[in-house]
Amino acid sequence: MVATGTSTKLQEIDIEEARRKLMAYEGLDNITRLRAFFVIRDNPGITFNEIAKAVKAGRALVAYHLGVLKVGGLVTFTYARKGKATSSYNLTESGKKVAKELAAAVR
Repeated sequence: MVATGTSTKLQEIDIEEARRKLMAYEGLDNITRLRAFFVIRDNPGITFNEIAKAVKAGRALVAYHLGVLKVGGLVTFTYARKGKATSSYNLTESGKKVAKELAAAVR
């Protein structure tokens, strides 16, 4: 039996948008990922080594968590070769939206 009244009907929900939001927030359910996410937000184009140093975690752990953020559609990774191999991380448009939502929610 489906409850009625003030609850939102399934037809009124954009299921794909709800799924994307849930994946994004699930991607941030770990303190290391959350720290990395905000480090990237505050430092667009930051390199992997700078992220690892900022979140004070080992490289393997940071690599894992950045992978989760990438799969969740929150960050992008760009590889550029300029003498030494470098990588840079930025928030996606979805990541920027989630960052704004989180900032508004915790005020």
